[in-house]
Amino acid sequence: MIDDLVHMVSVVTFTGRISGLKAASLHAQYFEEYLRLAEYLDKITIVTDTVEYLPDNLPSNLTIQQVPKIKIPKIYGATKTLFYTLGPLTTHADIVYVRTFSPPELMSLWMSKKLGRKRTLLTLGGTWLFGKPYERPGLKKSIFRWILRRAAYSADAVTVYSRYMMPEIRYFLPRLDPSKVRIIHNSVNIQRFRPGLSPPNLLKNGADTVFWVGRINEGKGVGDLIEAFKTVCQHIKDVQLVIAGTGDNLYVKHLKKKTDELGLAGKVLFIGGIPNEEVPRYMANCSVFAYPSRGGEGIPRAILEAMACEAPVVATKVSGIPEAIIHGGTGLLVERQNIEQLADALITLLGDKNLARRLGEAARRKIEKEFSHEVVIPQIAELLKQTSLS
Repeated sequence: MIDDLVHMVSVVTFTGRISGLKAASLHAQYFEEYLRLAEYLDKITIVTDTVEYLPDNLPSNLTIQQVPKIKIPKIYGATKTLFYTLGPLTTHADIVYVRTFSPPELMSLWMSKKLGRKRTLLTLGGTWLFGKPYERPGLKKSIFRWILRRAAYSADAVTVYSRYMMPEIRYFLPRLDPSKVRIIHNSVNIQRFRPGLSPPNLLKNGADTVFWVGRINEGKGVGDLIEAFKTVCQHIKDVQLVIAGTGDNLYVKHLKKKTDELGLAGKVLFIGGIPNEEVPRYMANCSVFAYPSRGGEGIPRAILEAMACEAPVVATKVSGIPEAIIHGGTGLLVERQNIEQLADALITLLGDKNLARRLGEAARRKIEKEFSHEVVIPQIAELLKQTSLS
């Protein structure tokens, strides 16, 4: 039982930085998760090399272990890996928990198992690093994959967000023992991400808004969304596309040029990274949240956050997304890189407010039932306890 877990296991985990909700970063959400996880643990130690902001009144059983940071080009990655590896080895803990593909964290898990004989839990949150069959990756990606395989094969337990990820995982990690794998969803803070929030100034102009937020790159399908939005503008008179986030400067410039070439200047707004604390206001007040990923996902947190805000979602049918988006039930699904389907789905929701409201309300109920911190965090705590004792 979950009640039996309280004050029974000590965990060491990681985050790239602790920066508070004013930062435009996933690290803020990871830290939120750890705060909730602390409620079920005897002790949790968070290893990081960057502390920009710490909230008041941290739980007494949560410790921040800040390791040295030598940010010199070429050697920073190596020194970070060294310090991250030493963190768990010098910390009394029952289990090491890693939830990202960051090479320093993966190396720390592997070394904690091999050298420290500690129990370990790894979360495979996506499949983007796996690549495609017959793909020939560059040297950097090949090294990352090698490290990930070592960590995954050595871990005592592995969690994945969705059963739909398993075919790719079995292909990329053929020697992964299926008995070590558990399905535990990605999760969202439903107190912070909720409907009824006041709109940001950018959404007060009365126009319908299609919203996207994340790391801007080709794999996220942002270019596909811009192409589809050209068709949307031909059917919907007063509509804007708001793209929030950062990415490679050359690729962002390419997208902006593409926007101009399609005659969408003034209709597509690139607003850069926004504070994490502001994201719920955008999601709770957009007309449609779009996420046309080309693959490599787990269950994207951005989709869950939008659903928690009752935003109607259009997303591609890739990786674990169908675990959250039930087509016609909690959102609309389209095939990857199908510009026509994507445009049609956006037009449908922008033109049918009753359907959009119904899907949004159903999405919120699904999040509350399956993807909230209240549901998911105790599952992680239970697995940490079981793994530490096995």
